Amino acid sequence: MLEFGVNVRDLVAFCHRSGDIDHRYTPSPSAEQGIEGHGRIYRRRPESYQREYPVNFVHCEQGINLHLRGRADGVDLARGLVEEIKTCRVDAASIPAAVKELHYSQARIYAALVAIQHDLDCLQVRLTWLNIDSDEEFNMSRNYDRAELHAYLLETLALFSDWLSLLASERNSRQRSLESFKFPHGQFRSGQRDIAELVYKCVDQGGELMVEAPTGIGKTAAVLYPALKAMASQKHEAIVFVTSRTVGRRTAEDSLSLMSERGLQLCSLSLTAKESICFSPGKACHGDDCPFAKGYYDRLPAAMIEAVQDGILRRQEIESIARRHEVCPYQLAMDLMPWVDVLIADAHYVFSFYAGVGRMMEQDQRRWTVLVDEAHNLPERARGMYSGQLGKAELMRVKKVSSPVVKRSLEKVNRAMLALQKQDWPEQDLRCSLPVTLINSLGDFVAAVGVAMADDVRFAPHNPQLMNFYFAVLQWLRIAEHWGDEYRLELLRGEGPQGLLLRLNCLDPSRLLSNSHKRSHALVVFSATLSPQSWMGQLLGLNETAVYRRMTSPFEPAQLDVVVETAIDTRYRQREASAPQLAERLSAFLAEAKGNSIIYFPSYRYLRTTLELMQGSGSALPDRLLWQQHPEQTEADRASLFTALERHRHVVAFCILGGVFSEGIDLPGALLTNVAIVGVGLPQVGAEREQLRQWYQEVYGQGFEYAYLYPAMQKVDQALGRVVRTDTDRGSALLIDNRYGWPAYRELLPPWWSYR
Repeated sequence: MLEFGVNVRDLVAFCHRSGDIDHRYTPSPSAEQGIEGHGRIYRRRPESYQREYPVNFVHCEQGINLHLRGRADGVDLARGLVEEIKTCRVDAASIPAAVKELHYSQARIYAALVAIQHDLDCLQVRLTWLNIDSDEEFNMSRNYDRAELHAYLLETLALFSDWLSLLASERNSRQRSLESFKFPHGQFRSGQRDIAELVYKCVDQGGELMVEAPTGIGKTAAVLYPALKAMASQKHEAIVFVTSRTVGRRTAEDSLSLMSERGLQLCSLSLTAKESICFSPGKACHGDDCPFAKGYYDRLPAAMIEAVQDGILRRQEIESIARRHEVCPYQLAMDLMPWVDVLIADAHYVFSFYAGVGRMMEQDQRRWTVLVDEAHNLPERARGMYSGQLGKAELMRVKKVSSPVVKRSLEKVNRAMLALQKQDWPEQDLRCSLPVTLINSLGDFVAAVGVAMADDVRFAPHNPQLMNFYFAVLQWLRIAEHWGDEYRLELLRGEGPQGLLLRLNCLDPSRLLSNSHKRSHALVVFSATLSPQSWMGQLLGLNETAVYRRMTSPFEPAQLDVVVETAIDTRYRQREASAPQLAERLSAFLAEAKGNSIIYFPSYRYLRTTLELMQGSGSALPDRLLWQQHPEQTEADRASLFTALERHRHVVAFCILGGVFSEGIDLPGALLTNVAIVGVGLPQVGAEREQLRQWYQEVYGQGFEYAYLYPAMQKVDQALGRVVRTDTDRGSALLIDNRYGWPAYRELLPPWWSYR
């Protein structure tokens, strides 16, 4: 008997949606505000009322045990009531009947399950909408007897039957293929088996694991393979592979494609940003404006059936299926999420305040394991995802083009900003609390925009500048809901009467990341640079029981000849004086280094100065194909470097340390033979970085190390890892800075190379 689980929300969404896409009636701007709205309703209900009431039901059909689970928002057995609560920011009376009926269907299913569990003859089923701004309730209510509720449940399960049979068939095929599936690369490379065993144990025990392993060892396959094998033994049901760069997504996709070629049968889905995959840019996500939203839910089932049978769903597959069925590709991917085996998604989808994958994991009945690739990038990404800013100048520009109602709400925001601006504080001020008046006025603005969007489906695409400000305000309100000791409100006066800038800086994302980790059954974070482990474990929000492992290198030290040049001072104030000596040393390095080379600099200015000196000194550059990174290069410009490295063996590229060419790129064999790293990669000293230093000193007692030293040496270690990618690769590296002779820096270099 095959066991299959589904929650009531997903069941109802699959069976009872119809018509067009219409996002105007999203219940609330954030999950937290929705929870707060539910709390208001709960406080108004009698003592006999039970909130978040669990329901369970097992339906047997065609050799399948379907476990239907969920939590009804409210149940009052004494009064014979089942209630479904939704929050909104518009007049509930204006919400279309189709939307109300969908949510009422959810309430009826909950009521049917409650009636079965408690053998009740009849129940009152109520749908309650709460306007979280006006605090008004809108109710739909009707009494049903047990037979009516049971008939509706069976009708819904019948609508789900064909989809369930398809999912069961795919699940059986997946299980059979996994049971006999071997590691796709044949033999494990040295260290890969150890990683695989650690990952499998982590999934088995539902724990947290941090793995540091050298670049080139094959971490993606070593992590994915045991996570997939754990599905065969029912240790978990689904996987999300988290990436921070495009190359990481492609590596995961390529690994799954290879496994598929080797006989593995499963469904994986890669998520693509809405603005990138949209077929109708500039149009509203509504049937009146976009043909792919018109009748979307009527055509969706056929598109989903094709998709789950397609296997590896990358962007191109999703787009092809969407065009064939004339549906929105972005929404198709969102609707597929609860039904696939593996998700490949950017960190934003999993960890941000807007985390669609994260919210789905909370609601889903399956046990999800999260695999975070290049995890050393996550803390800094998270700081950005959990921070925000508002500018008075932008507010005034938006106000000029707004409707009267929205303009009045913006005037309240403006007055709140003016009150802050008139206070006695210097050019820059840091505060540990938020101004309540400003937060309230921002909430009024969001409510006004919500009404405008409900009244006019084209409001959002016709007001792009206002919508950008609107989303910045939503971010502010979300931060306010998550505010903690690690936040600072930064006020900057700027230039002129409209120069006020308000920044909300998240200094330490560990608390919020830790909250996100609680959604997962198991968590594996991995990278080539996760040292010192205590530092990364703290910033990643791992719990006290997390397992830490640093793997040994599969490569021989002799494969990379590393020379440390400590006679040149590359610190900021010494760069002008040291540039001639640096140019001479790099010229000597290139004269000896055969093959393609990349030289990494700490800044564009230092790069240009040194390059000009090298070009004028009669160095080895005339014999090389020169490529130079610039600040505003396009994707095509950046791709030209990879083309040059593929076609030639005498390229020398001048790039920025910590940029797109110093990590996350795979250049095996003759594509790259040598690297030189100028400086130690210390972040530039500034007000924000100093805030971090002070915070880390207060909390961890290591301000300089956490804010400057450790992030800097991660960049160096990543750049060093570009050369040796396979067992046969050989090359050379040159590290230039006098601080490489200092123990604090030297100890942070990768231990698998010898330094002379």
